[in-house]
Amino acid sequence: MQINLSFLGSTYKALAAAVSSILTANRVVYSAPLGLKGRARVGVITVIPEEFSAAQEVFDLRRNIPETPYFVQTDPTLGDWDTVLTQATDRTNVPLSGDIAAMIQDLRPQVLILLGVAGGLCDDNGKGRDGIDLGHVLIAEYVGYVEFLKITDKGTFHRHYAIDHPSLPLRRSVALPLSKEFDLTGALKLQQPDKVTPQRQIVPRIHIGPIVSGEKVMGDIHDPVQINLLKPFDNSLAVDMESIGIARQVCERRSSFWYNPRYAVIRGISDLVGPPENAEVRAAWKPFAAHAAAIVAQEFIRRLPRDPAPGVSL
Repeated sequence: MQINLSFLGSTYKALAAAVSSILTANRVVYSAPLGLKGRARVGVITVIPEEFSAAQEVFDLRRNIPETPYFVQTDPTLGDWDTVLTQATDRTNVPLSGDIAAMIQDLRPQVLILLGVAGGLCDDNGKGRDGIDLGHVLIAEYVGYVEFLKITDKGTFHRHYAIDHPSLPLRRSVALPLSKEFDLTGALKLQQPDKVTPQRQIVPRIHIGPIVSGEKVMGDIHDPVQINLLKPFDNSLAVDMESIGIARQVCERRSSFWYNPRYAVIRGISDLVGPPENAEVRAAWKPFAAHAAAIVAQEFIRRLPRDPAPGVSL
């Protein structure tokens, strides 16, 4: 005897259609979170005036959002912006950390970029590590901190607290291809300064590598304090005074299931830590290094993957 089971197919299809209808009716619609002042896809923060001027020029972010320290390209009353620029209240990690906290509270950016200049670190021969040089740009791979120490009669030992490192997915999908194929030389709008010691031909380049952060302006490779502080960071390519501030603040503020900010550190090399005339070279190269970093940041933002628009069902 032959049994006809064809009705099971139609029953299954009807059941699947009913389940699909229920799931669709109950689907949650997500929207990018709003801050106290509105919403930004990308928040760019600079520190010194040369960095802010370079970013403002490259991104054309000149319109101030009323009653805030933020600048945008489009209507400042819009409430929803692609890229927002601000300048930190002061140098070093603690003030920068407070400014990052304020930006997150005000605008809930999906990506934050610490943009500016840094000092390139040298090898034992006084050459930039991994070939890093004046006017080059570093996209930070991870962040170290030199200041949290235990000093004993047996030596100096580093201590640590929780931080977020720069986003690995953004490094893999944005920074890496950018570093391989972007024509930085062709994109630059400023001429290199003549102040180079020793004289050499410098071809702008993009590096991806570690950066170390502290609270001191480091400029003497023979200073015993500087030697002791930097000794554990033998593979870091540059040093600044703000990266740990953004690293800590993003870690603290990523406290909601619905808000998961990521960040990048993009630094132009304004000087090499240690060679003679370090201060004079830094003064001459700061505007160019800030400009180079801003150009790379602009391309970095252009390549960012876009999340679904507000109100799109997931």
